[in-house]
Amino acid sequence: MTTTSLFLIRLGEIDANANRHWHGSTDSALNVIGRSQAEQMAEHVAKHHPEISAVYCSPLQRTRHTAAPLAKRLQLELQPESDLREYSIGELEGSPVDTLIRKHNFFELIHESQDYAPAGGESVNHVRRRMVDAVIRLRDLHEGESIALVSHGAAIGIALSHLLEDKVYNFQKYHMGNTG
Repeated sequence: MTTTSLFLIRLGEIDANANRHWHGSTDSALNVIGRSQAEQMAEHVAKHHPEISAVYCSPLQRTRHTAAPLAKRLQLELQPESDLREYSIGELEGSPVDTLIRKHNFFELIHESQDYAPAGGESVNHVRRRMVDAVIRLRDLHEGESIALVSHGAAIGIALSHLLEDKVYNFQKYHMGNTG
Protein backbone atom coordinates (compact mmCIF):
# COMPACT_ATOMS: atom_id res chain seq x y z
CA MET A 1 0.00 0.00 0.00
CA THR A 2 1.34 3.42 -0.89
CA THR A 3 1.16 6.37 1.46
CA THR A 4 -1.82 8.69 1.33
CA SER A 5 -1.40 12.14 2.87
CA LEU A 6 -4.41 13.60 4.65
CA PHE A 7 -4.56 17.29 5.47
CA LEU A 8 -7.11 17.76 8.26
CA ILE A 9 -8.18 21.41 8.33
CA ARG A 10 -10.49 23.03 10.84
CA LEU A 11 -13.06 25.52 9.56
CA GLY A 12 -12.67 29.29 9.81
CA GLU A 13 -14.05 31.27 12.72
CA ILE A 14 -17.77 31.67 13.34
CA ASP A 15 -19.34 33.97 15.92
CA ALA A 16 -20.04 30.97 18.16
CA ASN A 17 -16.28 30.23 18.32
CA ALA A 18 -15.50 33.81 19.29
CA ASN A 19 -18.28 33.79 21.91
CA ARG A 20 -17.44 30.27 23.18
CA HIS A 21 -20.81 28.70 22.28
CA TRP A 22 -21.14 25.12 21.00
CA HIS A 23 -22.37 24.91 17.42
CA GLY A 24 -22.21 21.28 16.36
CA SER A 25 -25.07 20.66 13.96
CA THR A 26 -26.07 24.34 13.97
CA ASP A 27 -25.45 25.61 10.43
CA SER A 28 -23.56 28.84 11.12
CA ALA A 29 -21.87 31.15 8.64
CA LEU A 30 -18.23 32.20 8.79
CA ASN A 31 -17.75 35.65 10.26
CA VAL A 32 -15.47 38.30 8.70
CA ILE A 33 -12.41 36.85 10.45
CA GLY A 34 -13.37 33.33 9.34
CA ARG A 35 -13.68 34.36 5.71
CA SER A 36 -10.24 35.99 5.87
CA GLN A 37 -8.79 32.88 7.56
CA ALA A 38 -10.24 30.69 4.80
CA GLU A 39 -8.57 32.78 2.10
CA GLN A 40 -5.24 32.81 3.94
CA MET A 41 -5.37 29.06 4.56
CA ALA A 42 -6.19 28.42 0.90
CA GLU A 43 -3.27 30.55 -0.27
CA HIS A 44 -0.85 28.85 2.13
CA VAL A 45 -1.97 25.27 1.54
CA ALA A 46 -2.19 25.62 -2.25
CA LYS A 47 1.28 27.17 -2.36
CA HIS A 48 2.93 24.54 -0.16
CA HIS A 49 0.86 21.50 -1.18
CA PRO A 50 -0.18 21.84 -4.83
CA GLU A 51 -0.18 18.04 -5.00
CA ILE A 52 -3.56 17.89 -3.20
CA SER A 53 -5.88 16.06 -5.59
CA ALA A 54 -9.20 16.27 -3.74
CA VAL A 55 -10.89 18.60 -1.25
CA TYR A 56 -13.64 17.18 0.97
CA CYS A 57 -15.67 19.04 3.56
CA SER A 58 -18.53 18.69 5.98
CA PRO A 59 -21.85 19.72 4.37
CA LEU A 60 -22.33 22.61 6.82
CA GLN A 61 -21.95 26.05 5.24
CA ARG A 62 -19.07 27.10 7.50
CA THR A 63 -16.91 24.24 6.27
CA ARG A 64 -18.01 24.59 2.65
CA HIS A 65 -17.10 28.28 2.77
CA THR A 66 -13.75 27.46 4.39
CA ALA A 67 -12.92 24.74 1.85
CA ALA A 68 -14.18 26.54 -1.28
CA PRO A 69 -11.22 28.94 -1.65
CA LEU A 70 -8.79 26.01 -1.39
CA ALA A 71 -10.66 23.95 -3.97
CA LYS A 72 -10.79 26.98 -6.27
CA ARG A 73 -7.06 27.66 -5.97
CA LEU A 74 -6.29 24.01 -6.69
CA GLN A 75 -8.85 23.94 -9.52
CA LEU A 76 -10.72 21.08 -7.89
CA GLU A 77 -14.38 20.40 -7.30
CA LEU A 78 -15.39 20.72 -3.66
CA GLN A 79 -16.81 17.41 -2.42
CA PRO A 80 -19.20 17.45 0.56
CA GLU A 81 -18.90 14.43 2.88
CA SER A 82 -21.60 14.17 5.54
CA ASP A 83 -19.51 12.03 7.90
CA LEU A 84 -17.09 14.95 8.38
CA ARG A 85 -19.78 17.01 10.17
CA GLU A 86 -19.35 18.30 13.72
CA TYR A 87 -20.25 16.59 16.99
CA SER A 88 -23.94 17.36 17.51
CA ILE A 89 -25.01 17.78 21.13
CA GLY A 90 -28.75 17.91 20.46
CA GLU A 91 -30.79 19.96 22.91
CA LEU A 92 -27.58 21.52 24.27
CA GLU A 93 -26.66 23.05 20.89
CA GLY A 94 -25.85 26.74 21.10
CA SER A 95 -25.02 26.61 24.80
CA PRO A 96 -22.09 28.61 26.13
CA VAL A 97 -19.20 26.30 26.97
CA ASP A 98 -19.27 27.59 30.57
CA THR A 99 -22.93 26.49 30.84
CA LEU A 100 -22.04 23.06 29.45
CA ILE A 101 -19.41 22.77 32.19
CA ARG A 102 -21.23 24.27 35.16
CA LYS A 103 -24.91 23.51 34.58
CA HIS A 104 -24.89 20.34 32.50
CA ASN A 105 -21.61 18.67 33.55
CA PHE A 106 -21.33 17.83 29.87
CA PHE A 107 -17.58 17.18 29.74
CA GLU A 108 -17.70 15.05 32.90
CA LEU A 109 -20.55 13.00 31.44
CA ILE A 110 -18.77 12.32 28.15
CA HIS A 111 -15.56 11.54 30.01
CA GLU A 112 -17.39 8.98 32.18
CA SER A 113 -19.15 7.40 29.20
CA GLN A 114 -18.26 7.92 25.59
CA ASP A 115 -21.71 6.46 24.79
CA TYR A 116 -23.52 9.31 26.58
CA ALA A 117 -25.52 11.49 24.19
CA PRO A 118 -27.65 14.50 25.14
CA ALA A 119 -31.27 14.27 23.96
CA GLY A 120 -31.30 14.59 20.18
CA GLY A 121 -27.50 14.51 19.99
CA GLU A 122 -24.67 12.09 19.36
CA SER A 123 -22.26 10.26 21.58
CA VAL A 124 -18.51 10.70 21.29
CA ASN A 125 -18.31 7.06 20.13
CA HIS A 126 -20.77 7.76 17.32
CA VAL A 127 -18.71 10.72 16.14
CA ARG A 128 -15.54 8.61 16.37
CA ARG A 129 -17.00 5.82 14.27
CA ARG A 130 -18.27 8.04 11.48
CA MET A 131 -15.16 10.25 11.37
CA VAL A 132 -12.71 7.34 11.39
CA ASP A 133 -14.81 5.47 8.82
CA ALA A 134 -14.77 8.57 6.59
CA VAL A 135 -11.02 9.05 6.97
CA ILE A 136 -10.33 5.39 6.13
CA ARG A 137 -12.80 5.34 3.23
CA LEU A 138 -11.37 8.53 1.70
CA ARG A 139 -7.79 7.36 2.29
CA ASP A 140 -8.53 4.11 0.46
CA LEU A 141 -10.34 5.93 -2.34
CA HIS A 142 -7.30 8.19 -2.87
CA GLU A 143 -4.50 5.70 -2.25
CA GLY A 144 -1.11 7.29 -2.89
CA GLU A 145 -2.55 10.80 -3.21
CA SER A 146 -2.78 13.87 -0.98
CA ILE A 147 -6.24 15.06 0.02
CA ALA A 148 -7.67 17.83 2.18
CA LEU A 149 -10.49 17.15 4.66
CA VAL A 150 -12.10 20.32 6.01
CA SER A 151 -14.08 19.59 9.14
CA HIS A 152 -14.75 20.78 12.69
CA GLY A 153 -12.68 21.08 15.84
CA ALA A 154 -14.27 18.45 18.06
CA ALA A 155 -14.83 15.97 15.22
CA ILE A 156 -11.21 16.22 14.07
CA GLY A 157 -9.97 15.96 17.67
CA ILE A 158 -12.06 12.84 18.30
CA ALA A 159 -10.72 11.18 15.14
CA LEU A 160 -7.11 12.11 15.91
CA SER A 161 -7.39 10.93 19.50
CA HIS A 162 -8.60 7.55 18.28
CA LEU A 163 -6.13 7.24 15.39
CA LEU A 164 -3.06 8.41 17.31
CA GLU A 165 -3.75 7.16 20.83
CA ASP A 166 -6.58 4.64 20.49
CA LYS A 167 -8.53 6.80 22.94
CA VAL A 168 -11.80 8.59 22.38
CA TYR A 169 -12.22 11.13 25.12
CA ASN A 170 -8.78 12.70 24.88
CA PHE A 171 -9.97 14.75 21.89
CA GLN A 172 -9.45 18.09 23.64
CA LYS A 173 -5.72 17.38 23.53
CA TYR A 174 -5.94 17.77 19.75
CA HIS A 175 -7.67 21.14 19.73
CA MET A 176 -6.53 23.36 16.88
CA GLY A 177 -7.26 26.96 16.06
CA ASN A 178 -9.56 27.99 13.25
CA THR A 179 -8.13 26.96 9.86
CA GLY A 180 -5.41 25.04 11.69
